Amino acid sequence: MEAIEVTFHNAGLRSSIECNMCSRCPRDRVRGCCKISPVFLLTDIGFFLNNNSIGFLKSLFKSPYAEIGDNYLKVKAIKGVDGRRYCRFHHPEIGCRLPILYRNTVCRQFLCPEVSLWRDSRAKRWAAFWLRLQEEEIILNQALGRECQKNNCSLRFRQNACLELIKNLYRELSQNTSPLFNSYPVTEVLLLTPRLPVKSK
Repeated sequence: MEAIEVTFHNAGLRSSIECNMCSRCPRDRVRGCCKISPVFLLTDIGFFLNNNSIGFLKSLFKSPYAEIGDNYLKVKAIKGVDGRRYCRFHHPEIGCRLPILYRNTVCRQFLCPEVSLWRDSRAKRWAAFWLRLQEEEIILNQALGRECQKNNCSLRFRQNACLELIKNLYRELSQNTSPLFNSYPVTEVLLLTPRLPVKSK
């Protein structure tokens, strides 16, 4: 069986795990396993605003499939004719169509269960990294939410003021990330043996 390539990307708060298995999915090639409605939090929006991704952010806000809350933006999943749901960003040939830095927290860290990443002893040293990353994102997201509330604005009310506040505060707070991140390489690639036969592309 062909090996699965898994890459850890240490990019601080935008760290991610990438895998080459999506394009050779052993499951349903049309739906894949991406059936969630991805949720973009204030931390994601702060990143977009500070990294020349305002066009992408505007497209999310204008989407007829977007659900906008005070502190989040959700893109509703598609309901197929069979009644099942799948993510609007999923593509049957490549998996997720979004660049990895544009994906939300869950999607940047999700891997197919068939990969069995955390059973591999070489991957276990990254466990503390991902736990800390999740903690820091929660802390930052809560801080952004509190400031918006203090300033009487949200993604639904006084949106422009909210976005300006998020942009500035994210830029300031995201610089104070955990020193733990500095002890890991920028990238690390693991070759794993798949649990199921992987179809050739």
